[in-house]
Amino acid sequence: MSNVQDKQNQEFKVPDVTNLKVSEEQQTEQQKVKIILFCIPGKEFKSRFLLSWSDLLLQCIMNGYRPILCQEHDKNIYISRNKCLGGNILSNDPEQKPFQGRVNYDYLVWVDPNVTFTYKDLEKLLESPHDVTSGLYTFNQQITNVVQEFNYEFYQKNGTFNFLTYDNLVNVQKEDNRYFPADFVDMGWMCFKPGVAEKLQYPWFEPNTTQPVGLFTDTYAYCMKLKEAGVQVMVDSNTKMRYIE
Repeated sequence: MSNVQDKQNQEFKVPDVTNLKVSEEQQTEQQKVKIILFCIPGKEFKSRFLLSWSDLLLQCIMNGYRPILCQEHDKNIYISRNKCLGGNILSNDPEQKPFQGRVNYDYLVWVDPNVTFTYKDLEKLLESPHDVTSGLYTFNQQITNVVQEFNYEFYQKNGTFNFLTYDNLVNVQKEDNRYFPADFVDMGWMCFKPGVAEKLQYPWFEPNTTQPVGLFTDTYAYCMKLKEAGVQVMVDSNTKMRYIE
C-alpha cells in the first residue's frame, strides 16, 4: 500500500500556472473596483441599521466598489475612534498613520449607526470633488449636525453648539448651489479622500484642551485638527438624513 502511495506522490506535479493569463476585459474590470473603508464605532446595532447596511454592501458591490468594514468598540469613545482607524493604542508614536500605512483605499467613510442612510446618500459623498465631505442630517427635523462657524460665546452661554437649522440652509452661500464649508460637523456620515486622515498626528481623536469646550464630543477636536492642517470640511446640502436613537 505504501509503495502505491509513494508512486502517486512521485507522479503528482504542481499545476503550471505560468501560462495562465487574465483577459484585458478582466483586467479592466479589476481596475474599476475602488475600495471604500467604512469606519463604524459601536457595540450594538439595531435592525434598521442592519437592513440599511446590508443593502448598502450589495449596492456597493453591484456598482464596482469593494467595501471593507472597520468596526471597533471601547468604553472610551476616543479609543474606539482611534481603533477604527487601525491605531496602535499601545504606542504613543505621534507619527503612526491610519492602518499603520498598510491599507490602500479610495474613500474612507465614517458612519454613525444611528443615522439613516441609503446607497444614494453614499453616492453623493463619493462624487464630491472635495477632500472631506459631510452629509447633512437632522436630530429633530430642524437641528442639523453642522456648525458652519463656531461661536464660543454661544457655547458658554447655552452649553451647546450653535448648530445650523435646516430652515436656515437657504441663507447659506453654497458652491455650485450645493457645497458649503463648516467649522464642525458631527461625523455620522462623512467621507475622506486618501491622504487626508494621514495628515494628522496620533492620537487622531482626543479631548480638545485649547478651547473652552467642555461638552463631551469625540469629533470636535478632530475637526479642529483638520482645520489646523489646512483641510476644509465641506457639507453637501443635497443630502438630508435623520439621526434616530
